[in-house]
Amino acid sequence: MSANNMVDNKEITNTIDCVDDTSEKRRIGYVARGWREKVHSINTKYSKPRLKMTPLVRAALLALRLYLIMLVIILIYKFYTLVR
Repeated sequence: MSANNMVDNKEITNTIDCVDDTSEKRRIGYVARGWREKVHSINTKYSKPRLKMTPLVRAALLALRLYLIMLVIILIYKFYTLVR
C-alpha cells in the first residue's frame, strides 16, 4: 500500500465522518420522492383494467374477497379472545 493511497483513505474517512444529519435527511427525502413518483406513474398506468371479465369471474373474485375478509375477522377475534 502506498503512502498516497493511505492519505486518500484517511480523507475519505474524514469526509464520511463530516456528513451531517440534514444532508442525510435530504437524500432520504429525494429517494422517497423518486419512489413516490414511480409508484404514482405505475398506479395511473394500471388504474383501469384492460381485461374483460365474465360475470362468473367477477362473482368468483367477490367470493374470494369476502372469504379473505371473513378470515381476517376471525383472526382478529381469535387474537382478541386470547389477549383478554
